[in-house]
Amino acid sequence: MPTIHATHQRIGTRSHQCDTTATAAGPYGRHAFVLLDGIGSTDEVQHWTRHQARTLAQFAAAVGDPVAAIAGLRTAISYDIEHPSLFDATEPPSAVAVVAIHKPGQLLTVGWCGDSRAYWLPAGGTAELITHDHNVLAEEQMAGRSCPLWYRNRITSHLGSTDGCIGLEHRIVTCGGRLLLASDGTYNPLEDHGHNLTHLLGTGTPRDAARTLVATALGTADPRHDNATTLVVDIDPA
Repeated sequence: MPTIHATHQRIGTRSHQCDTTATAAGPYGRHAFVLLDGIGSTDEVQHWTRHQARTLAQFAAAVGDPVAAIAGLRTAISYDIEHPSLFDATEPPSAVAVVAIHKPGQLLTVGWCGDSRAYWLPAGGTAELITHDHNVLAEEQMAGRSCPLWYRNRITSHLGSTDGCIGLEHRIVTCGGRLLLASDGTYNPLEDHGHNLTHLLGTGTPRDAARTLVATALGTADPRHDNATTLVVDIDPA
């Protein structure tokens, strides 16, 4: 079963910390791990994102399917959008999401919408990206076209969208390893400056790794930088 997990975040230069994480336990030894990155920087987005992260983690742990959990939350959110009296904002809040579910001896399953990412570091191996970004930059690159780097900020799928895609990846976990969920405020600076993710993610305990990743990201980011959040999980062998 997942034995240890830790999360760490720093606000960057935004007015609000709208990244958040949540975990939940479900039947059959299932554990769900969630990271949301709120779209915008307001009190409402901050509170909304924290509430939805807890809801999504509990739902994912209960159903054991990250895609079904994200789709179910989208349905609930679309109801709120159709009934605007339920919230005060002129524009409904939303967030990008990545969800990982692990059941002992079986699969590590990851679902996501947007550009928060999941990485897997097998014991003694090299960190690899599990997810692919739902943004204009990634879609243009997949189509063989070039576009400016800042197009990575143009998200094509999130919790509030009804037609954006939901990604899914399955991993059979037999050797044990370390899972990382990260917001773009963490992985973009690390990627842009060529940091060794395997080394950073493999540092010490999950708490050590979570803090090291965020500190390194913000230490190498531009003067104006995004919120940075990590959730690191050690998963035992099957």
